[in-house]
Amino acid sequence: MADDDVKKSLSDRMGDRFDNPSRSEQDDEDEDTNETESSQPEKSSKNAKNAKNAKNAMLAKNVKEDWNATSVYLPEFLDRQLTTTYKHADLDYEEQFGKSLQKTRYYYPLVVSLGMECIEEMDAQELKECMERLEEEASEE
Repeated sequence: MADDDVKKSLSDRMGDRFDNPSRSEQDDEDEDTNETESSQPEKSSKNAKNAKNAKNAMLAKNVKEDWNATSVYLPEFLDRQLTTTYKHADLDYEEQFGKSLQKTRYYYPLVVSLGMECIEEMDAQELKECMERLEEEASEE
């Protein structure tokens, strides 16, 4: 096989694996069928499917087309902190790996995901205390 044929074949296979949304949908359908036939508990099957769907979502070619947009309104001091934290993280990431940390694809989803993890671990009293600290921080600005 010529180099061009090898490259095309590899490109086609990789494209099918990562770029073809219909393949991902087919994989999801196949997984649903396999999970129904398996002896795993239903909750475990749902968790596996959710993890697979989340992974497929993270492989989107164009996040602005494929993901949902959500507006978030922030006070100025939090907006500044969000930007500053991104700049620091991006600089560290670029120094370590030689490429930029993509804000829309990775930074914002990480902020939301990690924030949700923290909030899920809080009880109502801890949540109230955090809200009060946030209000105090805002009044100091």
